Amino acid sequence: MNVTYRREMKHNYLIIEQDKSWTEGYEINMLKENHINGLLKFHLKQIDSRRYFYYEITSKQPLNRILEFHSLNKEELKGLIAGIAQILNRIPVYLLKEDQILLQPEFIYLEPDHFFVSLCLVPGRDRKFSEEMTELLHYLLGKVNHQDKECVVMAYALYQESLKDNYSIDTLTELVGSHNTRPAAGQEREERNRQDLTEAGESQSGFTDAERDDIQVIQEFTQTAQIKASRFVSWRPLMISSAVISVAAVVFWSIFGLRGIKKYWYIVLAAGILSFLYGIIKSGSKNELKHLVEDNVKSYSDYEEEQEEWKTAFYESEEEPQTPLKSADGELIQTVLLTNNQKDIEVRILKSAGPGNQDIAITYTPFLIGKQEGLVDYVIDGDTISRIHAKIEKAGSDYCISDLNSTNGTYVNGRLLETNETVLLNLGDEIFIANFAFIFT
Repeated sequence: MNVTYRREMKHNYLIIEQDKSWTEGYEINMLKENHINGLLKFHLKQIDSRRYFYYEITSKQPLNRILEFHSLNKEELKGLIAGIAQILNRIPVYLLKEDQILLQPEFIYLEPDHFFVSLCLVPGRDRKFSEEMTELLHYLLGKVNHQDKECVVMAYALYQESLKDNYSIDTLTELVGSHNTRPAAGQEREERNRQDLTEAGESQSGFTDAERDDIQVIQEFTQTAQIKASRFVSWRPLMISSAVISVAAVVFWSIFGLRGIKKYWYIVLAAGILSFLYGIIKSGSKNELKHLVEDNVKSYSDYEEEQEEWKTAFYESEEEPQTPLKSADGELIQTVLLTNNQKDIEVRILKSAGPGNQDIAITYTPFLIGKQEGLVDYVIDGDTISRIHAKIEKAGSDYCISDLNSTNGTYVNGRLLETNETVLLNLGDEIFIANFAFIFT
């Protein structure tokens, strides 16, 4: 499947060349004549004997690009599965087949700010939808936010369900629906509720029956350990006292015989009393019981925190992060960080060449520029700027810039880049991000 991208005026297109092996049918006319909500807008171009399918992707971003810099949370995962399901339920009315939909992450397009899903349906293509859905869910397993435990559980459950024979998209949506969202009540209240549930030994919402059984087994084991430990601690002073009395009696009997035991009985008794008091002082403390249980039944979360602290302490650099300096007249000065074991770190600048613009320091790569705060590294507030507009990357010692399917385009030395096109940058190059001008220095 030959895939290219093209910009025409202010429209961006994903272009797929028709494969000769694809069976031609009514689907092309059905897509041309109908705008189907959830499918990318389609039109056909024929050049000589070749046919090209054009899909409009203006202002949309592919799933793999968004997840390159952003971890998927629970609500986004639910929205993605629900969006795909809604489209699949819609297309049978137009006699279109789900097996003709591309489910690779680079062909699933989203609105970056609210995760509305748009899919690409290729007329004549035929590959089993269930197999591609399993591959997609496997891909998503590595892209979910692992701090969002409910999202991890849901993603894993969806993938496991997709491995079953003859599963359907309906079973996936039912599985998503079973993971009910807790009412929104503020972060502090949510955290307090989570702590209350944990202290009460109750499982949080979103866990399967098997996981609840595992949690119950762990709780029963913990309770059993606590009971055994408490019994042992309660009997220990008496056991120590009995042992000391027995040893003292044997010692006096071996030296003085039975008369010695009768004569020095008070010493034996005193040793027993003292040892009993010592046992109470040593083992009667609640802290010891607590530590005994914690040592034997240590929670996985505590272990995880310790490992994270160890990794942080081991890998974290002691050096201060580099900050661009300014001269007396406010101009940014390019600096390098000198170390004994690392190469010098360059800081490139997109120096403003227009009124009202600010210089952009490229302190790391890849570096995203756009207007969607939270998804890009530098926000340019302008109506002509797309939400995710352009990306600057480094290849070896060279820098390059890519247009990321922007509406108003990216220009390098006066040339408009095609959508998703990447070009090499040289010092002094003039860059226009929409109508914002910069010089690469």
